[in-house]
Amino acid sequence: MTSFLVALRFLTILPVGGAIRVDSGLFIRSSKYYPLVGLVIGGLLWGFNRLALMAFAAELSAGLLIAFWVVLTGALHLDGVGDTLDGCYGGKTPSDRLLIMKDVHLGTMGVVGIGLLLGIKFIALKELLLSPSLRYWLILIPLAARWTPVFLAAFWPYARPEGGLGQGLVQEMGKKELFWATIFAWGITIGVTGWLGLGLMAVHLIWSLLNGWFFFRKLGGVTGDTMGATIETSELLGILFLVGVGPYV
Repeated sequence: MTSFLVALRFLTILPVGGAIRVDSGLFIRSSKYYPLVGLVIGGLLWGFNRLALMAFAAELSAGLLIAFWVVLTGALHLDGVGDTLDGCYGGKTPSDRLLIMKDVHLGTMGVVGIGLLLGIKFIALKELLLSPSLRYWLILIPLAARWTPVFLAAFWPYARPEGGLGQGLVQEMGKKELFWATIFAWGITIGVTGWLGLGLMAVHLIWSLLNGWFFFRKLGGVTGDTMGATIETSELLGILFLVGVGPYV
């Protein structure tokens, strides 16, 4: 329970586990619960959406839902999207890109990328919520996406030689954490939804592999920012997959 509360506190703004003293070992152990934190996020999103739909049309409900989604996660992963885009497309060498990513100021690519991501997410989310057979997937989308950083941390090196927020997670990620994160994410998603859930997780696996290869090529490995960016883009990709494929399965 302690590890789960640490994961919940790290990935959301929920005021839990404030009295827990977090060391590197506990932080690593908490990573196996990232998908379960995603399930909590999904449940809260589902509840918020049900309330919003009682008062507003689908378009406004989708917009409010995205705002709630961002607030609930503290915009942690959106920050990773902006920093990653600025770095990967603004520097000529891995060290230059990593230096740009540390800059607290957001550049043009970051601003444009976040805007496009949220805009497309709004449109896709509206389509998802308009389908009675797909609405319940809102609970599972954050769960599936939060498997990706555990996978990246387990298979790619940490990019920053000077260290950073994600250093311990990447360098000390063990098979046990990856095993349990996979059981939680793949087991729950496939167990609840069957073949469509398997397809969703397969999309996330392929996307994670592509992201890992890209970040290794551009940066020499992964960082906390790139793992956050992968979570955000995985959520969007998951919604697009379900909207595109779901009605035909």
